[in-house]
Amino acid sequence: MKIPKYWSRATAENTDRDGRKVAIACWRWSDAGRDEAHQSALAAAQRALACLLRGERLDRYSYGQMPLREEVLQTVEDARGEPFLAVSRNRYGAIILNTARVAFLDLDFPAANVGVQLKRLFARLLGRSVASADAQREAEIWSRLEQFVAGNPEHGFRVYRTCAGVRAMATHALFDPASPATLGMLRQLGSDPLYVRLCQVQECFRARLTPKPWRCGCPSNPASWPRDGADEQSRFEAWEAGYTAAQEGYATCRWLGTLGVEHVLPEVQQIIRLHDQMTRCHDKLTLA
Repeated sequence: MKIPKYWSRATAENTDRDGRKVAIACWRWSDAGRDEAHQSALAAAQRALACLLRGERLDRYSYGQMPLREEVLQTVEDARGEPFLAVSRNRYGAIILNTARVAFLDLDFPAANVGVQLKRLFARLLGRSVASADAQREAEIWSRLEQFVAGNPEHGFRVYRTCAGVRAMATHALFDPASPATLGMLRQLGSDPLYVRLCQVQECFRARLTPKPWRCGCPSNPASWPRDGADEQSRFEAWEAGYTAAQEGYATCRWLGTLGVEHVLPEVQQIIRLHDQMTRCHDKLTLA
């Protein structure tokens, strides 16, 4: 599970052949300490600057290609002392559950095409009862999971409705998030491709525990991690207080039921308790 403890940003400067000052900044990480993270960042910035001055194309990291720069709020190790779960805060401020072996599947609703929208409109004009578009999409994903379990009867899932899709948690076994078999299961069931890529690179599964700020009338986190100085920390604390208050009337997901085998591994039970408590999935609240 790649959830670095320390991050640092460093800048390298030099002059180009025309005598103009050129600067490049890079972020890098470490589990050993901030000094090591800073030295790694400085070395990366110097390499990038040298490439730029030689006229070479820079190889910039993007989403899903390097560890995510997130504040780690809590970690739990397994009996072997290996990371089992980490709770972090993502770039826009939501709290994220990261698990080393407990599989989460992120199954987003597809966008409704024009043909489907027209059929629904004509049905309503003719006075026919029509289920909401999201209810139909939810039923389709539930059916897809049912078919998968029918073909793989050793599997078991807890299933949740999210604001924009369905979340499934595998309860019957532990998974290697980067293995071909796991990635194949995620793709077969229709997980978001970016999420599949992130599981592979981060070597963990992820599930959002708190609402997206803008869905509960709150702006995104204004202070990225690591926060720079007392002023930025104060801005974050003021934002966090507002975000916490704004969540009061919202849940992150709603429990729908279970599919497949009923046996739940003890390691998974620990994740279920944390997930269900923080997402408020059993409360009748608006999803965000």
